[in-house]
Amino acid sequence: MGPKRRRSSFWLLLASLVLLFAPSGFTQKTRLAALSGFTPLRSLGRWTFSFAGHTLSPSGEAQTLRTENDFLRDQTLQLTNENRRQALLLEQALGMKQTVRDAGYRMLAADVLFPTDSSPWRKSLTLTLGTRDGVEKGMLVVYNSQVVGRVVETGPKTCRVQTVTDPGFRAGAVAVPRTTAAGVAFADRHGGVYEGTSGQNGQLKWLSGDNPVENGALVLTTDDPVNGVPRGLTLGRVSSVNGGRAAFPKVDVEPLIDFRALEHVMILVSPAESRP
Repeated sequence: MGPKRRRSSFWLLLASLVLLFAPSGFTQKTRLAALSGFTPLRSLGRWTFSFAGHTLSPSGEAQTLRTENDFLRDQTLQLTNENRRQALLLEQALGMKQTVRDAGYRMLAADVLFPTDSSPWRKSLTLTLGTRDGVEKGMLVVYNSQVVGRVVETGPKTCRVQTVTDPGFRAGAVAVPRTTAAGVAFADRHGGVYEGTSGQNGQLKWLSGDNPVENGALVLTTDDPVNGVPRGLTLGRVSSVNGGRAAFPKVDVEPLIDFRALEHVMILVSPAESRP
């Protein structure tokens, strides 16, 4: 046999109909008694919703604290980035050779705005300093003790730097063999002219001296105070030497830095008495 059907729902429905259609004078007490039974449940429901609202939704004070924490977190991140930038600039300033500091050169810290040039025939960078900051054409730009290039165009707030690989860049240079002691005078080293080639490397031309240039030798600047170039800055490293039948060998020089990865550089301001 199947399960017995419950008839409680039928009696509840019948009682509800009787209370609904019977005169209120006879059923008022019964209705009040039934409603009083639901009052504790209704109070419990209101308390539940009130507790959930206080627990799940943040109050005004909690929202204010959260906003302040987000603001402080952003400020901390900005200070961290600024400290990192200042540390890099300090490292560059300390990395300059003693001859640069002793000669009275002043350094301007600049950020790289555009690391490349839109023209395929030029090799240049754009910096965030201009004439308002004291930048002038011809000033040398360095990263640590390595030459980046020379300022060729200036604006009020920006300037364009011709890198050492640009065909228009030239500077007096010497090749320092790896086997040469550091105390050897520049006059006893290979002197010549460094030029850019519009490619990835430069060339050292018109070399003088009896000793051959070695692969891996450093190429350093010679003293040129008129053009704002101190002695001993690094232009690159010799990558190949082709003597051939010419009077002077063809020396390829590879820069030691990646110009596209530069973020901060230094602009050298030469002493006032040595500038043209």
